[in-house]
Amino acid sequence: MFVVLWEFDVKSECEERFIAACSPSGAWARLFSTDAKYRETRLLRNIAEPLRFVTMDVWESRDDYEHFLRSSADAYHALDAEYEGLTTRERHLSSFEADLN
Repeated sequence: MFVVLWEFDVKSECEERFIAACSPSGAWARLFSTDAKYRETRLLRNIAEPLRFVTMDVWESRDDYEHFLRSSADAYHALDAEYEGLTTRERHLSSFEADLN
């Protein structure tokens, strides 16, 4: 399993649209779900800073995630551009491999 974490500071006037786009049933998850190796997305809200969110995207493996990024680059960049104005900051927190044997 491969997990990718992103952190977002969302503009207050864009909160509902951001949640709709980044929720497990949102636009990002729908794009990711076009790949059979995608597993799930979770959206987490920071308790102390309610306009700060973390997304957790889960893939079968790092190779599968990287393959998706290459094969869906145009759609990924188009969606990223569509939702670009919703945040004041976004950053890749980290990526993790799980189930290491």
